[in-house]
Amino acid sequence: MDSKFVPSLIELAEKYAAASQLSVQLEDGAVTLECDKGKFRFFYDFNRQLPQDTFKNVPLFHWRQKRRYIELKGLVQRDMVGKALAMRIHHIVPPDAFTKSLRDVLLYECDLFQYICGGEIRRVFADFSGDTYTNCIMSAGGQKASMELGLSAAGSESVLLHEVVGRKGIASDLPVDTQMQQYPIYLIKGNGTQTFNEIDFELYGIDNTQADMIRFILWALSDAERIDSLCRDYSRLDKIWQAAVKSSANLTYTFVEE
Repeated sequence: MDSKFVPSLIELAEKYAAASQLSVQLEDGAVTLECDKGKFRFFYDFNRQLPQDTFKNVPLFHWRQKRRYIELKGLVQRDMVGKALAMRIHHIVPPDAFTKSLRDVLLYECDLFQYICGGEIRRVFADFSGDTYTNCIMSAGGQKASMELGLSAAGSESVLLHEVVGRKGIASDLPVDTQMQQYPIYLIKGNGTQTFNEIDFELYGIDNTQADMIRFILWALSDAERIDSLCRDYSRLDKIWQAAVKSSANLTYTFVEE
């Protein structure tokens, strides 16, 4: 984790009155903190067996603060493409500190599908190829998501694409026909090209995912009801994962347990 992460989180928590008397510690796959609102463990390693102690375990859905997804959700909410009918998702990335397993990828995209389109996944069809790749179809009432998910070799380029198919058109989080990583700034000099990722002026110089994590934690701490809602969301995502595993074993559409 970046050395600026903890001081930046404390500084912005005070600045925006999200929490006071904040004490932050970094764990493997989690951020633990104590403040005037309680003791919380925000975890992002979804394969980890979490301690059952005095800290409340809260999922750290950092992608909900990612600009590209917020803007895609906004297009749907503003009815720019009409009612959302389907979503096409490609998410194939090399493992890193925030994505260590196929479960991490699947929970990420299932939550994102529900977050952007507003539905609730009720049926799952999945076909796993080992523990690094799967194709899935998720059904949420009248909405469906087609997902190609996987972990690629270390050092390979990430492939991330999200398209919402609506009654009046298609909304995408990337330029048309582009699946590779895009950058806000390109500096072309000599025989090389240097790229810059930063898009948050208050957290400039911090890895974008870590900046999203800080924003998400501040958002969650700002309202106690959000903490409880996130815990319920994670519990249901775990059931979606179990349904996907069962579906792959039987190669049948499987209902998510209620």
